[in-house]
Amino acid sequence: MDKKKAPQTKSQRKMLSYQDIFHFVPNYIGYIRIFLASIAVCCMYAELPHLAVVSYALSELFDAADGYFARKLNQCSKFGEVLDMITDRCTTTVLLVYLAQLYKPIAVVYCFLISVDISSHYMQMYASLISGVSNHKQMDFSSYPILKAYYTNRNVLFWVCFGNEAFFILSYYQHYLTGYPRYFILSLLVISSPVFALKNIINIIQLFVASKQLATHDATLANKAK
Repeated sequence: MDKKKAPQTKSQRKMLSYQDIFHFVPNYIGYIRIFLASIAVCCMYAELPHLAVVSYALSELFDAADGYFARKLNQCSKFGEVLDMITDRCTTTVLLVYLAQLYKPIAVVYCFLISVDISSHYMQMYASLISGVSNHKQMDFSSYPILKAYYTNRNVLFWVCFGNEAFFILSYYQHYLTGYPRYFILSLLVISSPVFALKNIINIIQLFVASKQLATHDATLANKAK
């Protein structure tokens, strides 16, 4: 009978370098997202709306895939987490900037949405770092069930993000259509509008909760220094 091999010790296992992290499967998905988003932006300014919508939609759909493979392959990483967040923020920001150009009378609304989106996620990321939690999606949910549902239920997270991005891309797409296709897109726009409103309410709540966490941390440090 063959002797069973003794399990490898920690020192015997291959040690990962920073280059290995760059080659994680979910991070490759992140690179693909960046490429598709870049294609979408180029198509927007080249006034190729059909290609822009397809590229942007694919980039957003891949957003769900990176998290799945990170958990499936045990390849979660801080680099991947930040890469995913930065890609989300930049992709949405670029689209909103373009919408502000298309709909100049309400450009200030898009500026407000960009500001709330970036500030709430940056504040939350920073609050999670000083709190010592392993993921920015971990926070104090006790007073805000809507925030708990958003960050702890992957189905809720996916559909809220999907509906919000759908609202933005449909707002862009309907500008270039006429006749029946435009009316169809407008109907989808109306359907997705409540989800868009919900997502931005969540952003505002997240901004408040993260601000509270940071201020609580400051107060604790100040009290210890007395």
